[in-house]
Amino acid sequence: IFKGMIVESYVLDNPLGKGGQGEVWLAQRNKGDFNHQVAIKFLKPVHNKKELDRFNNERELLAQLKHSNIAQLLGGGQLPDKRPYMILELIEGMPLMDYCDQNNYSLKQYLHCFLQICDAISYAHSHLVIHRDIKPSNIFVNHDGVVKLLDFGIAKIIGDQAINTQTVPIMTLAYSSPEQVNGDNISTATDIYTLGLVLYEMLTGQRAQAVSSEAPSDLIHEISDITPTNPSKVEVLLQLDRDYSNKQLRGDLDNLILMAVRKEPERRYTTVATMAKDVENFLEGKPLLTTGDSWWYKTKKLVSRNPSISALSLLTFGFLIVLPIILYNSQLQIQQQRDLEIVAREDAQKQTLLAKRTTDFLYNILESASPLASKGESVNLDDVLQVAERQLAYGLDNQAELKAELLSKLASIYHHLGKSDKTIVFYEKALVLYSQNGDKQQQLKTLGQLAITFRLKGDTQQSNKYRDQAIAMSRNVTDAFELGWHKARMATLWFSMNNYAKIRESTPKTLAMLAQNNITDPELLGRLYNGLSLAYGGFDNFKALDYNAKALDYALSLHGEMHPNYQNRLFNRAIILKRLERYDDAEVILVKVKSNAEKLYTQGHPAYAKVLAELGAFYHDKGHFSKAENLYKQAQKIAAKTVGKNSTTYVYQTNNLGYLYEDTGQYDQAEKYYRESLKIRQEIYADDQLLVARSMENLARLLTKMRQFKQAQDYLKQVIPIYILNNKSNLPNKITQIGIDLGENISSNNCQQVIVSIQEVLPEVNKISTKSWRRMYYELRLGKMAYQCKNYQLARNMLVAAQAKSVSIYANNSDGQKRIHAITQKIINKMTL
Repeated sequence: IFKGMIVESYVLDNPLGKGGQGEVWLAQRNKGDFNHQVAIKFLKPVHNKKELDRFNNERELLAQLKHSNIAQLLGGGQLPDKRPYMILELIEGMPLMDYCDQNNYSLKQYLHCFLQICDAISYAHSHLVIHRDIKPSNIFVNHDGVVKLLDFGIAKIIGDQAINTQTVPIMTLAYSSPEQVNGDNISTATDIYTLGLVLYEMLTGQRAQAVSSEAPSDLIHEISDITPTNPSKVEVLLQLDRDYSNKQLRGDLDNLILMAVRKEPERRYTTVATMAKDVENFLEGKPLLTTGDSWWYKTKKLVSRNPSISALSLLTFGFLIVLPIILYNSQLQIQQQRDLEIVAREDAQKQTLLAKRTTDFLYNILESASPLASKGESVNLDDVLQVAERQLAYGLDNQAELKAELLSKLASIYHHLGKSDKTIVFYEKALVLYSQNGDKQQQLKTLGQLAITFRLKGDTQQSNKYRDQAIAMSRNVTDAFELGWHKARMATLWFSMNNYAKIRESTPKTLAMLAQNNITDPELLGRLYNGLSLAYGGFDNFKALDYNAKALDYALSLHGEMHPNYQNRLFNRAIILKRLERYDDAEVILVKVKSNAEKLYTQGHPAYAKVLAELGAFYHDKGHFSKAENLYKQAQKIAAKTVGKNSTTYVYQTNNLGYLYEDTGQYDQAEKYYRESLKIRQEIYADDQLLVARSMENLARLLTKMRQFKQAQDYLKQVIPIYILNNKSNLPNKITQIGIDLGENISSNNCQQVIVSIQEVLPEVNKISTKSWRRMYYELRLGKMAYQCKNYQLARNMLVAAQAKSVSIYANNSDGQKRIHAITQKIINKMTL
């Protein structure tokens, strides 16, 4: 390795450091397209298999971890001599303790800094990674005060037994846990222990362990058996230049740190998030979750360490004073434990019985619908579901809890099949039983599901009724998990109403509430992040992409790729990529989603129709009109059959067909579909003027092209105020208005005003991306109007621009490209003549 050596797109500048594993170099990008510095870490030339495995392990784990407080892996490979390397984010800062001391941190600043470390470790744990080597030298802080966690060389995947647990070198014993030095099982509790050591040193300036000896045997004894001195009693703190005293560490912070560094892993904080929550509680002046070790625990530890000295005195003291109290407390604890065990046993028996009865019910359904019971005739899903319906209709009346649960499951099945009428029937039957049983949690869930189903069906009144009931009931819910699910269902409802701002406002609060209550359920979190991704689509597509990545990770870890949740989120990713004009990436994903959808669903399933419609929209945007038409029609047909014509799904497919026929110049067909779309929207979106106005906008534009100017003006008069009220761009309506103003009678006075209007909207048009088909069509329309007014220079500029964009926006030789070229060239040729 030498200065000036080129590695990929970078040239080595100077070494940043050298250690037992290898060396790290500063490198500059050498292509000259932009300035960028990175750190490149090389494994040492002579290494053994263990060192190579550690290096590769670090690369693999860093590739999975994308977090603002973890140094990011940017790339990697190997040199011609087979030495591996990794390209890392360059951290311009200094080690944690140096930074804190140099910047004269206050107590609150230390704790806020520590929370960043916790956030990084908690994220790693959520991705099943244990760091195992947390220490101040592995934590850097950049010039903006942002913590960066380094060195995942000995990190371990939870459940991976291939990596030896005893890999911590002697030099880091000061930051090792009891289970590490004793060769016991490593878990997330190991990182919690070392986080406690780090916080101890941050606040006191002194290590918690390995203070008075460097002998390995003494260190191992200290780490395994001796509880560190309370942070508030560390004398060296008095000598430090800090804005706080030992007194401020006494009590809560002593208890917090000592709980983290308890010798028994099961007695520490259960998660890093729980520990971080106690730090936040301290900062906010709230009570902590931990209250420190009891005197009885400390006494037992004292006796175990000094049996010969302590036995007689403790025995005497116990008999004279303490024993009666201990016996009384023990009796209370035994009774409480018995009560808890009885409740738990009864609950377990109840759940077991419910599961057995559910299994029996399903077995009976399958047996009744089997070919043997149907005399050898073929059986389909409808046959099975009809058997289930009959059994629920005429049986289980004496088992209300089981019947309610099964009705709810059947409703869920019909919901996923897109059969909204039956979904509603069975949810409403389940709701009656849940109400009779007094099951508030299931009532809340069912009310939310009914609100969503009625909304998708187009029945706004019923949807609002159940929504309001769910919101009212949720006010009495204290369980954070159940409340989180209620908020997730409400977000789905807001999305169906296009109220994306509401989701962007409410969902982060829900996520914060779940974090405060240490709820990490991947299904719930995945759904919430997916909702956020959808809500940010078109508003901030980069944020949408980030949230989508989190939602995808949760779905993948929970279900794998061949599951509707994963497919839906992958589908959403394609839409975001399309908005970001990454069309090739979007097409690859959409084709994959369609292939998987054909395996997951029948070709009459609404989820399959959704994929067809989006793929149709993609081909529409690329100018493949015939492909798009076929896909749109398939999707519309499935929507009509499964969710009905008075549904949001059907109306979107209908509107898509209107757009397509307008783009192909089949205006009569386009008018038919636009009018159908408007009629349905006026029925199902009576409480959402904006959605109705969007349909009117399309119709006004089309009618102007069809020279039906009066009707177009009538619609436009309704649309423009609604767009102003909702802070939406009126640019498309301004262009339609110019077309109406030009009208039938083209005169010099009329044209003079039209040209002025065109010039006024051009700055807005020019702000739109050059890769946008909307801008292309705006330029086409404005160019044609300028030509009608004989302003040939302006017309030529607009038409040439539209023609050029058709080459970059539409696929080569596509229907769209050919049509735009033919229209523009015809007018350009006329002007030339």
